[in-house]
Amino acid sequence: MRRLVCGWGVNDADYAIQTRKTHQEGGLKKVVTEFDCPFYRRWSLMIMRCHDEKFRARNPAYSNATICEEWKTFSAFRSWMESMPWQGNELDKDILGDGTHYSPTTCCFVPKSVNVFWTNCTSKTGVLIGANFAKGRGNWVARCTISNRKKTLGVFQSKLEAHQAWIRAKSQALTELLAPLCLDERIVTAMQEKLRAFETQAAQLKATA
Repeated sequence: MRRLVCGWGVNDADYAIQTRKTHQEGGLKKVVTEFDCPFYRRWSLMIMRCHDEKFRARNPAYSNATICEEWKTFSAFRSWMESMPWQGNELDKDILGDGTHYSPTTCCFVPKSVNVFWTNCTSKTGVLIGANFAKGRGNWVARCTISNRKKTLGVFQSKLEAHQAWIRAKSQALTELLAPLCLDERIVTAMQEKLRAFETQAAQLKATA
């Protein structure tokens, strides 16, 4: 009987998912991986994030992550992955879903630039995203991370104004990001909807101010 992966996943592959060979190098034995199945690698990493307690303890962002029963078996995940544009792309569960569940309807493969676009866009302190209070001056500085670089957008009198500047910068960055890419329309729509959610929230806050 095969051992379960992380006590949960069923590896039903009918071929070797990894091959290691020993070579002599400088009089020393060196183990080299010559074959590593890309489908199994993605599947096993996904399972680790959801079912390895040590990993989850070190990475609390995955504490509520789950996987659909269909993907409990490796062959089912591989079949889905083979139908996706996976080569050179990353597995994402946040764009089409709420970021907590891996399944055929909530996951997609996208370039890294798309995968990380909404990283750190959730407030943990209640302060609006992009708004940073300058205590010494008593005003708000707007900052936005674009292409992995933090950019200062200006100084504002209120946190809402600073947040709106962040939204404008993020909107421009999204347009520039998507323009050269050929993505599934579902992904493009979902990315735009996430931006509209920020715009809607800002409009509601302005109306009640």
